[in-house]
Amino acid sequence: LNLSVDKKDNTFSGYLLRLDRGSNSDIKNISTFSSYSLRTKQIINIEYPGVSNLTPSIVESIRQDFSKFEKALYSYDFDNEDYGYKEYIDAESFADYFIINEFTCNYDAGWLSTYIYKDIDGKYRMCIWDFNSACDNYQESMILPDHFEMQNCLWYFMLMKDEDFTDLIIRRYRELRETYLSEEYLYNYIDDCITYLGDSVERNFDKWGYTFSPEYDPLTPADRNPRSYGEAVEQMKEFIKTRGEWMHENIESLRQYSENSKIKKFDEAAN
Repeated sequence: LNLSVDKKDNTFSGYLLRLDRGSNSDIKNISTFSSYSLRTKQIINIEYPGVSNLTPSIVESIRQDFSKFEKALYSYDFDNEDYGYKEYIDAESFADYFIINEFTCNYDAGWLSTYIYKDIDGKYRMCIWDFNSACDNYQESMILPDHFEMQNCLWYFMLMKDEDFTDLIIRRYRELRETYLSEEYLYNYIDDCITYLGDSVERNFDKWGYTFSPEYDPLTPADRNPRSYGEAVEQMKEFIKTRGEWMHENIESLRQYSENSKIKKFDEAAN
């Protein structure tokens, strides 16, 4: 994508998009394939380049470029090696995004607060962002740790239909479960952070102590609210343990979402 049009000395070679409720600046909001085909009720907007560097021609170039990816993803030949979605994305980035948000049950991801960018190598990659409702910290209701949801999100709805992508997620999860997503690693990381913070933890709650007050219950129902910093830490560790064990036992069940892909490939081979 050449973003140098209509702007003197413009050196932009990539762009960043957000899937959310849209921007207050109309020029940033774009109607891509997933929008005008009604595959999403959310709005995609351009985050980078910024408004001061956007022109109608640059906006249109980005809109057409991203729509090309979405059209390939939602086509019948979406998993074709030559002109399917694989030509457009860094699959490992999308797989890691799926895993980290599933592991933490961060279900804003994939339909709100969702960032995707195209770098100078021409591949789309996902950005990890916005975990205020993760790890069963969603205010309105408890997030049950014994299910998957990301397969229902806009781009993952199609990606998960490809057995190659599903296999990548499963293999990658198995690798991470032995390292960064193991209970031992995460528990040690949490404890190391507490040690590093030291006295600042107590100074923080001297100022913001109402966080654990019975009069301040942001989580529903009320018994989900921790009453001390230590209790909050244990709550997070318990979530990590429960969620990790369930995913470890059930990660293979993700293959159910790519069954149609297997049938299609069998039919193509037979013909």
